[in-house]
Amino acid sequence: LVAEADDPIRLPSGEPLVCIYYFPHWWEPWKSDDEVVRQDFQRLRKMGFNTLLLDHEWSQAIDGNWKWLERAHRLAQEAGLSIVPWLSLKTWSDVGSDDRIRLFKEWFGVQVPFGLNQEGSRAAPLIYDDAVLRGGAQYATSYLDRYADKALLKVKWNDGTRPVICLGVEAAWDGSFDETTNLLFCRWLRDRYKTVKALNTAWKRDFHDFLAIDPRDSSVFDYKNHVAGQAKFPQAVEDHVEFRSEMISDSMARMGALVKRKYPNVLLLAEIPYQYGSKHPHAAGYRIAYGANPRSCDYADIVLFRNTGPLDGQEIKSLRDRQKGTGQKFVFTYRTYSDWDVAPESPQFEKTVTLYANQAGKVANGFGFYSWNEMVDTHVAYSPKVEPLGWTPERSEKAIALLAAMVKRYREQVK
Repeated sequence: LVAEADDPIRLPSGEPLVCIYYFPHWWEPWKSDDEVVRQDFQRLRKMGFNTLLLDHEWSQAIDGNWKWLERAHRLAQEAGLSIVPWLSLKTWSDVGSDDRIRLFKEWFGVQVPFGLNQEGSRAAPLIYDDAVLRGGAQYATSYLDRYADKALLKVKWNDGTRPVICLGVEAAWDGSFDETTNLLFCRWLRDRYKTVKALNTAWKRDFHDFLAIDPRDSSVFDYKNHVAGQAKFPQAVEDHVEFRSEMISDSMARMGALVKRKYPNVLLLAEIPYQYGSKHPHAAGYRIAYGANPRSCDYADIVLFRNTGPLDGQEIKSLRDRQKGTGQKFVFTYRTYSDWDVAPESPQFEKTVTLYANQAGKVANGFGFYSWNEMVDTHVAYSPKVEPLGWTPERSEKAIALLAAMVKRYREQVK
């Protein structure tokens, strides 16, 4: 079950999965000029990429009544590229506005229930609620109805070929402090610890009953200070994080099961923005705030990581240990950085190519980058209309040459 260089995810053509984040309708000139997108797609294909990672959330399908999604599939097909779609923003938090709540009911016939933040304000939808699951499944099914025969990614899997979708952007669920969810947490604790005495020993507390536990009590569930490692009762917070993580995975599994009633062969991909076990401060904050423990991705057949950089030995071990238990395939995408404008003749160029491409070839089942033009802080494509972070056309071309060299090296390793 451990990924090796000879075990990549392959497309029906036999090519290994090589992907990149791309967004064709946020910024100019990509939003208004098909030719710019077309040229990019042709260039990416020549560089060795075969798959685009695209935001195709429901909140974007309603913008122009599928206009932008249709455009992306049309242009990707022209270039011979596949698409992996992210179908919702952070477990359906993109439904949040009053107008979108109304539209969600019009599209899917369900009323979305919302959770609460710790201080009592309205938060994301209750991801485990049947209405959210039915609505999400209906959107995924309608997406497959439209695009299963278009540019949607299909991969070899066992003895067949299967389509791939991602039910949500990033493993995430915030705002789980309403009464119903709090009761579910108490039941979860009872199943986990069996007795209040065992819980009190682990938490260093003195509760008399599981039902006396209230995650809204920030003196016990001190999320703010736990991020900095200073919470007085860290195990209490960690248990709540893990509870939310399980709710994410179990809910996405249920949503996926509804989709599979019509598309039984569909593979589910989960995206998580940091590698398991990362000590990066942003990773720690995200994991705690959003419940993005490894368990949150256990429902998926494939897990795609937005790695902060090359993984260290402990991070690789965390992934391998998880993979042994789940049998999942792992795809590594690496964040692109503004200091990647490395001259091809420099020693740093070859060192970077070897470090990234070799690691993905030896540890993961797929390879890619975050991103071409999706995020201001990680893009490599140059545009004078986007905050460039110091990019010039010359610097951008050097960074793109580095990406191309890493893709070439990876493909040579796993051919």
